[in-house]
Amino acid sequence: MKFTLNWLNEFIAVKTTPEKLAEMLTMAGLEVESVTRLNEPETNREDWLFEIAVTPNRGDCLGLRGIAREVAALTSGAVKTEKAGAPIKRRAAAKGVSVTIEDPRLCPRYSAGIVDGIKIGPSPAWLRFRLEACGIRAINNVVDITNYVMLETGQPLHAFDLDLLPERRIVVRPAGKAMKFTTLDGAQRELVAEDLLICAGDDPVALAGVMGGMDSEVRESTKSILLESANFDGTAIRRTAKRLGLHSEASHRFERGVDPDGTLAALDRAAAMLAELAGATPVPGVVDCFPRRSKPSAIALREELIAKLLGVAIDGKRAAKLLQSLGVKTERRAGKIIKCLPPPSRSDLTREVDLIEELARLHGYDKVPSTLPRLRPSDGAKDERLSRERKVRAFLAGEGLVEVINLPFTSERLNRIFTGLWEGAAAPSAVVNPLVQESAELRLSLVPGLIENLRVNLAQKTASFCAYHLGKVFHTAQDGAPAERLYLSGILYGPRARRGLRDAGERPLGFLDCKGLVEGVLDLLRIGDEISWSEYAVAALQPGRAALARIGAQKLGYLGQIHPDICDELGVPPFCVYELDLEKLLEYAPPQITTRALPRFPSVARDFALVVERDFQSQRIISWIKNLREALIENVEVFDEYRGAPVAAGKKSLAYKISYRAEDRTLTDAEINARHENLVTEIEKVFGAELRN
Repeated sequence: MKFTLNWLNEFIAVKTTPEKLAEMLTMAGLEVESVTRLNEPETNREDWLFEIAVTPNRGDCLGLRGIAREVAALTSGAVKTEKAGAPIKRRAAAKGVSVTIEDPRLCPRYSAGIVDGIKIGPSPAWLRFRLEACGIRAINNVVDITNYVMLETGQPLHAFDLDLLPERRIVVRPAGKAMKFTTLDGAQRELVAEDLLICAGDDPVALAGVMGGMDSEVRESTKSILLESANFDGTAIRRTAKRLGLHSEASHRFERGVDPDGTLAALDRAAAMLAELAGATPVPGVVDCFPRRSKPSAIALREELIAKLLGVAIDGKRAAKLLQSLGVKTERRAGKIIKCLPPPSRSDLTREVDLIEELARLHGYDKVPSTLPRLRPSDGAKDERLSRERKVRAFLAGEGLVEVINLPFTSERLNRIFTGLWEGAAAPSAVVNPLVQESAELRLSLVPGLIENLRVNLAQKTASFCAYHLGKVFHTAQDGAPAERLYLSGILYGPRARRGLRDAGERPLGFLDCKGLVEGVLDLLRIGDEISWSEYAVAALQPGRAALARIGAQKLGYLGQIHPDICDELGVPPFCVYELDLEKLLEYAPPQITTRALPRFPSVARDFALVVERDFQSQRIISWIKNLREALIENVEVFDEYRGAPVAAGKKSLAYKISYRAEDRTLTDAEINARHENLVTEIEKVFGAELRN
């Protein structure tokens, strides 16, 4: 937004230097990007051109009146009112002009008036100077006046040649179908059904809020005009302007919000200027179609919250006065509460914190003391979840893994390969406006991001890469509701890197290394003993080198080596990967650590080996023994797997170790041998296994 200081002085008496004014506006949130010295034509009077950056929520400052209100609020001044222009008599418009709005949501208000006796010619030098200083090309007195009033009030206007309109029946409606329309710049635009049009009867004459049509433009022969002052939905205008690549001064303002109560004031101002500068005669009567009147909601402002958020106390009387300077109606109530009713021009004021932000601007950020906030001692409460996440990070860092952080977007193809641990069919969430088309979905799994990290490191000639990612994954439920969970995933590639005194191994990290790492995480969370492992058949992992971790029927995670076909497709060498649903793991993790005294009596260990089918899962026997709840059995584990002679083809040998211990005595060999033999015999019967001697 650009304006000149002398122009601003016509709305409020600025009693400070241009430099101080620029500093004041910048500190209040209207950042002044440049201040340039100018000289007015004819009078050669000194002037200053200000260029300010207006944030998208402050559409009210895209006009001189809005900026004048800001200056008045900051300086305790008053905005002048004599520039408004004499109001046109409010009665039915002459010459039978009517207005119909088909969709009040897209066009809440449409005001129009007729001006006769137009004498087209150049604008006076002072008007052209101000327009061109603000970056708007001067055309003729009628068009220049509509632009001038827009810069003054922030309300866009448009003038139609009344004699060129097919009908005097104005209809505001969506296009309804794809069509072509020629705008004022001579370009033919391809419209879609949602684009909003201004029509004279059935014929489109303007692209609402963006640009007028060529067939009804003001030209040298124009004698009468229909002056439009309307309010349009900002979202619809932005959608049309962005799709067509047609950004105009009008669309810029409608996109950011225009005061619906300002249409008639702008119409009056333009009519008065046309009478003065174009020898015109405004026809008494206007059409004002206002089907969607919105009533601003009252906001309760608590005085105690002002001090709490700003760190500085502003009493209720001063707070009410500051807000009133912005046009906010205030009423102080019991309990130190101020009832506030924002003006229609400030559509950005919808919450209590919005009002407090305005108080901070007007009170002055420089008046907020630069002191450290008062720290209150905590009650000693500990965030258990955060503590456990930190422990997991520390453990993985100690194991030589680096942490990575990736964006949550991935491709449709990778989401079909790596579906995560979601129950039911994979239902990824699509991104409406993706950064790149290749990453148009939210990730179901953390693995695709880790694979991209591996590719980057391979391009840097890395010999090994071990990393993990602790982050959110996303899913769409059957009812369409979004869901997200916290996952922990990692990748192991190449030999183990040298860490301190540990020698770097030449053997690539494999399935057992990956399983040991995951078991370390489970033990850290104290749920390792509750986990059962089973074979995991999934297309992304190599058969026989993939395992699924469960507690009962609940899937908690998986690990394995990537399938060679997937490696070929992705262009990466073989590697191992794991993924855990950390939220579910933390649900099963005990809230407290339980301890017990060191045992007074020694344990007794016994081994046995069984010959079973080659696809037999070793975990089945471990789970069966634990479910016996035998008091003397302390621990059971598998420590060897053997295939080959003398074990028959299609078979394998599994060796287990069982530890026995009693809390009140030392166990004897005779007692343990008998129990152990009975247990092994029972295992042979239950699982159809053969004891290997």
